Amino acid sequence: MENARKSEENLPEKKENEIHAQRPKLDGESGLRELMLQELRSMYYVEKVVAKSFAKIIKNACNFELIEAIYIHQEDTQKQVLRIEESFELLQEKVLLAHCNAIDTMIADLDATIENTKFGMIRDAGIILALHKVEHYEIASYTILTLYAENLQENTLFELLEKSLNEEKVAQMRLAKIASTIKFYPTA
Repeated sequence: MENARKSEENLPEKKENEIHAQRPKLDGESGLRELMLQELRSMYYVEKVVAKSFAKIIKNACNFELIEAIYIHQEDTQKQVLRIEESFELLQEKVLLAHCNAIDTMIADLDATIENTKFGMIRDAGIILALHKVEHYEIASYTILTLYAENLQENTLFELLEKSLNEEKVAQMRLAKIASTIKFYPTA
């Protein structure tokens, strides 16, 4: 008890009229714009992390259609990175990225799948599952970003984001189609 009193005694006195610097909460049109910018920064990070992971994924995939789909999406991802950079220019903002824990977790899961499976059909199935989750995340983000751009009447930005959204949807459909071809017949 005595220690608790001593630690309280060491605290600076609080003054009634003391002003604390607080960050204003996002609100209104400027708040929506800032929220959109935050998500663009996050998606910039996401696309860069995904782009870096493609080489390892291709090296560990077995199915020709899967490898081809990854190569196609690798090209799309490079375009998406450029579109995000262009988006910042349109908004007259610095090109910045914001760390995204979600993508780090998804890539870590993908790496674990590769580590825990043998080269072949089951590893391909795991890669498809992991990539499908990434696509789902990207589709969710781009969907909302396009709506915010539209709401803020940023028409050129809307068009850029919509292109990326459509590419992500196509990539997800390709992965689902490849997943449907994976058949496992147990031996009796």
